[in-house]
This record gives sequence, C-alpha cells and structure tokens, in this order.
Amino acid sequence: MCFLPYDPGVFNGLLGFEQDLIDLRAEANYWKAMHARACERESRWKQRAHELEAALGEREGHLSKLSKENEELKAKLAWLQQQLFGRKSEKKKGSPDSGSSEAPSETSSPPEAGTRKRRKRGKQRGAKGRGRKHHEELETEVIIHDLEEGKKCCPTCGKPFLLFPGTEDSQEIHWEVRLVRRIHKRPRYVPDCDCRAVPGIVTAPPPPKVIPKGLFSTGFWVRVVLEKFLFQRPLYRVCKALELEGLSVSQGTLTGGLRRLGELLQPLYAGILQRCRGANHWHMDETRWMVFSDVEGKIGHRWWLWVAVTTDTCVFVLDPTRSANVPKTILGEDPEGIISADRYGVYKSLGGKILVAFCWAHVRRDFLRVEREYGKLKCWADGWVERIRDLYRLNAQRLAAPRNSKEFRREQRKLREAIARMRAAWKSELRDPALHPAARKTLVCLRRHWKGLTIFVDHPEIPMDNNEAERRLRNPVVGRKNYYGSGSVWSGALAAVLFTIIQTALRNNLDPQRYLQAYFEACAQNGGEPPRDLEAFLPWNLSEEKRASWRYPKRPP
Repeated sequence: MCFLPYDPGVFNGLLGFEQDLIDLRAEANYWKAMHARACERESRWKQRAHELEAALGEREGHLSKLSKENEELKAKLAWLQQQLFGRKSEKKKGSPDSGSSEAPSETSSPPEAGTRKRRKRGKQRGAKGRGRKHHEELETEVIIHDLEEGKKCCPTCGKPFLLFPGTEDSQEIHWEVRLVRRIHKRPRYVPDCDCRAVPGIVTAPPPPKVIPKGLFSTGFWVRVVLEKFLFQRPLYRVCKALELEGLSVSQGTLTGGLRRLGELLQPLYAGILQRCRGANHWHMDETRWMVFSDVEGKIGHRWWLWVAVTTDTCVFVLDPTRSANVPKTILGEDPEGIISADRYGVYKSLGGKILVAFCWAHVRRDFLRVEREYGKLKCWADGWVERIRDLYRLNAQRLAAPRNSKEFRREQRKLREAIARMRAAWKSELRDPALHPAARKTLVCLRRHWKGLTIFVDHPEIPMDNNEAERRLRNPVVGRKNYYGSGSVWSGALAAVLFTIIQTALRNNLDPQRYLQAYFEACAQNGGEPPRDLEAFLPWNLSEEKRASWRYPKRPP
C-alpha cells in the first residue's frame, strides 16, 4: 500500500472544490424548485386561462341567448301593442289603397315612369256635385205653412195680398218610431130564424198571429228579431227602447216569445243547410261564442260558432267543440268540392274529395307581423308583401278578361310566371343558413301550405282569400261584444238559426224585414205552425215578383 505525503494546500483545495460542489448542488436544487414552482404556476395560469375562456364563451352564449330572448320579447310586445292599441286594418299608411288623404312630401321621389298614380277614394276636390237627393221613394207627408191672417195684407194700406201660383218648397227626412195598440173589434151576430142551423153567436175569425193568443203582432216580433240578431242589441236595451215609447215589457216575455219563434224557424234553417250541402265551394271559418250554461262533459263556457258561405247560403252552426266533426256535419256525407279556409288543421284533416284553398290574406298578415315586430326585417317583409300584392293584381286582371279568350290566357300565363318566381324565391331564401329565425318560420309556413295556396291558379272561380267568411262573422262578433254570447243552449241554437236566415237573405239581396214578415205571416195563417209550402220561402225558389218586392236595398221606382 502506498501513502502519498500530506500536502495541506492540496487538501484545502479539495475541500474548496467539495464546498463549491455542495453550493452548486444547493443552487441547482434551488433552481429546480423554482422551476417546479414556475411550472406549477404556469399550469395554474393555463388552467385559469382555460376557465376564463370557457366562462367567456359561456357568457357570450348567454349574452347571445339574452339578445335573442330580448328580440323575441320586443316582438311580443309589439304584437300586444298592436292588439290593444293598433289599427285593425292591414292597409299601410300612405299606400295607394289605404285611403290616406296625406299629400306626398316635397322630398318624396316622383312616381316611376310608366306607372299610373291611383286616385284617392271618394269624391274628388273640385268635382261637380250631384245635388241633394229627394228620396221620392219614401212615403210623403205634405205640411202647409201659411201666413198668419194679420200678415196676409200690406202693413201700410191694409190691402190684402193676392195668391201667387205655386209654393216655396223644402223637405226634411223625419224618423218616427211608433207603438200602436190595435183593438180588433168583431161584430157579433145572432141568427133570427127558427131552423137553428147556426146555433149561438156568429163573429168573424180572430186575426191570425204568429204566436196564437199572444199579445204582440207579427211585425212586432220581426222587429225584435232584427234588433237582437241583425242590429245586435241586447234584449234589455230593446226593453229600454220600448219604455221610451211608453211600453213596459219584461225581458222574460220577449225571451219566451223568441224561443217559440225558434221552433217555427227550424224547418227554414234545415232547408238552407240542405242547399249548402249541395254546393261545390264553401268559405268556412269559426269564432268563439260563449254559452253560459253548464253542459255535461263540457268544461267551461267557450263554444264555437262555425260559418259556411256558398253563392246563395250562409249557414251558422254552434258547437261546443272545434273538432273536424263540425265541418263534416255541415258538408254532409261524401262531399266533393273546394273549401276556402284559414290554416286551421281541422280543414286539412277532412280528406276525401275535399280540397282546401288556403287564404293569401293570412299569409300576408304573417309578413306584416314580421315587419311590425322585427325592425331589421322590414325591407325583407316589404318585398314579400309586394309579391303578394302583384298576385292579387294579376289575378284581378285575369278575372276581368272574358273566360277562354286570348287575353285570359295571356293573363293566366303571367300569373303562373309570378307564382313560379315566388316559389323560386322562398326556396332560395330557405337554403340561406344566415336567414333570421322569424323569417325562416314564416317561409316554412308558406312552403307547408303552398299546394293549397296555389289552387286558385287552376280554378279561377276560387278567390285568393277567405274574406267572405270573415265578413259574415263580423255581425255575430258585434253581438258577442254587446251581450257576451248566449245564456242557455237553446238560445245559442236560436242565434245560429237566425244568423243563418238573416245572412242568407242578405246574401241573396233580400230585405230580411220583409222576408221574415212574409214567413211569419204564413206561419200565423197556418195556426202558429211552419207553413205547409216551405219550399216557396227558400230564397232560390222565389218568383221574380217576390224577389223584386223584397229586394234589398229597395231601389227607387
């Protein structure tokens, strides 16, 4: 074994190197610890950054959702404001057919070349007047207004005036409502012979009444019927009006009389319904009608008043449901034809040989609602409203031409081309992924009903809209607002019967007052029962003489 000699310098150098190594190792451990802490902080900050990014994305999604909800709420608010305070007319302010009297502003652009400016409705400023109407068709009462005796002479010399030929005439229209108490006196006779062939007292038969032994005349009941079911005045108001004329009658008395009249009118209603079933085109619609009577199996008091309009009938049916059974009942067994209706699903389920022509007015309302509720879609909605307006214009031009003429075929071709362009437009817009949800929903609805909306193209006799049914429902709706509906099931059925008879008479240009007067007089002649010859009172069976005498409005001779 070899031992090196001890050298203090070397030994101290080794100790110094060892200490440096220890220091370096400590420093390395320190920096390793600092690196680990830095990596841990980096990991924590990365995780925090990811969390913040996720929160930001979630916040952006939430803000987007809130923005969408805000837009929908604004649209709903605009709809509610329109329902409460808005104009019910769908005509735009300032449009050519709106009837607005506002003059165009100086900054407005002039009409395009080749376009004809439509004149305003009504009498034009500066046009020659037609003069005051004399109404010579009315019953005339002549009243003489002469000078007082003291004024028929000269105030100076006292010499009397001479009568000059002619008179100074003026007229006024007087409206007089009178209640008359009629006393029918029938002289009594006693036979003065001994053969006794005629025993007892002999008198003329009593005057016939629509309600035998009733107090009121046939004309009185006709007026009550028209007040309630044409002018839509509640019975209590009718009683108040009678009180102003000096007659005090209870509402129950009038109610009982109307119930009795309903039995007499049922056969006439059945005849009109049968005529309606024989048609091949119907306008159909429905509206709510309250019946304040508890019915087994029926929850609540909301019933439905249905209407079916043909060329010469207008049938109303009151039913507690809004199901497809009601139009099936109206149309009868195995119907065949076309129904003009709105987009209610019941009409689509009829099937069979029934086609449903949907209403373009409802489609137009969809675009007007989008325009009103979503301001940024105004230009888009205006474009579609203009397209629909062009369809109405082209269809009117087609119908104005003689059928099967060259002009008719030309207008038919223009209409088909406009329909094709409209179809291409909604197909193209639906393929756009950036299309607004409200606009997409409207166009999807248009696409779903497109087949029914274009039936009028191949059937020129079918209107583009269902306005006829909606117009016929206006009168009952006024009654619903005035007296809320019916107090019992029988009174609701009576309302449907009388709405049918009165509106059918108006549909055939008949005066409902004269029509009902003649029918009730026939019932009175038959002892308070429906007339035996019921067919003679159906409007389409009337003679030309009766139709002329019952014409409404009555034309001056």
